[in-house]
Amino acid sequence: MAIESILIINKSGGLIYQRNFSESFASKLNSNDFLIIASTIHSVFAITSQITPKALQITQNNVDYVIPYIPMVGMENSNPQQNRNSNVPVKLGSYKGPDFFKEPFISWNKSGLRQLSTDQFTMYIYQTMTGLKFVALSSNVLSNNAGTTMTGSIDRTKAVNIASQVADNFLRKIYCLYGDYVMKDPFYSMEMPIKSELFDKAVKRMVNNLL
Repeated sequence: MAIESILIINKSGGLIYQRNFSESFASKLNSNDFLIIASTIHSVFAITSQITPKALQITQNNVDYVIPYIPMVGMENSNPQQNRNSNVPVKLGSYKGPDFFKEPFISWNKSGLRQLSTDQFTMYIYQTMTGLKFVALSSNVLSNNAGTTMTGSIDRTKAVNIASQVADNFLRKIYCLYGDYVMKDPFYSMEMPIKSELFDKAVKRMVNNLL
C-alpha cells in the first residue's frame, strides 16, 4: 500500500496535520486545497452518519465491528528488503514490544464514512472515540475489471476488505504516535495544528516502512 498523504482532522473539521509523501502528489494540491478537502471530508462524514439505514442502527449490536490485528504493519521489519542489514532496535516510545498492539480492536466508526475508492486514489478514514479523524490517501486502486464475473467480484471484495483492514491497523498506529508525541507535548494546545518534529519523523518512518 503506497501512502501519498496523511491528514489529521479535529472534531470541528479543522485540518491540524498534513504531510505528502510523494512529489507528484504534492505538486497537484496546495495547502488551501487540503483545507478544503479536510472540511469536505468532515461534512461528508457527518452526512453519511445521518443517512445510515435505520435497520442497521436498530440492529447495531449484531454487527461485528472488530478489526483483525495484522502484525507489523508499518514497522521496520515489515519491509525485510529495506531493513535486512539493520539491527537497530525499534523504539516505540511508551509502548513495549516489537509492535504497538497485538490484538483485534473495535472500530469506533460505526455509522460514518470509512473508505472512498475512485479511479485515481483510495481514501481510508480512521475515527477515534473523541471525533479525531486520521485520513490516508493511497495511490493503490483496485481494478473494476474483476467484477465482470461472480468469482472476480468475490476476489475484489476480499481485496477491498484486506486493504481496509491494513489501513485501519496502520492508522491506529499513527494514532498511537499521536498519543505518544503530540498529547505528551506540554506546549501543544488541543485542536490546534501539530508542529512536533518528532511526530513528523515517526509518521514519515512508518509510511516508508509500509512501501
